[in-house]
Amino acid sequence: MEKILLFASEQWLLITALAAAVWGLAWVDNRRAGNSLTPHALTTLVNGDEATVIDLRDKAQFESGHIVGSLNLPFAQLQPQLAAGAATELDKYQQQNLVLVCQMGQQSSHLAKKLKPDNFKGVYRLAGGIGEWQNAQMPLVKE
Repeated sequence: MEKILLFASEQWLLITALAAAVWGLAWVDNRRAGNSLTPHALTTLVNGDEATVIDLRDKAQFESGHIVGSLNLPFAQLQPQLAAGAATELDKYQQQNLVLVCQMGQQSSHLAKKLKPDNFKGVYRLAGGIGEWQNAQMPLVKE
């Protein structure tokens, strides 16, 4: 512990630069991806009947375990429709809050960014995806 404090006192500029870089990356990622929810915040939103959970993983992953009440709309099917500007299955949920869930949070981030300008009531993503949901020891149901 003494060596760490000595290092920190000698290299304060380096440590400050590292902290600023980490903060900057987190800030950029959060702005790029839209609003994110923790597993507990997602539970509160869904229990209040204020959101529809959309699972973007493929059918096999969805059937191996998903959040209770979530709908499976694979990212691979939605991506070409969005790129072409065509109507998607998500359009029927425009009057509801959507919570997008994928395996690690990357696909939901990408999709949330594309849906933001549309007329959805609210678009959220589960930060960290199903992996974070499992790390928080939240339940999954299987088909």
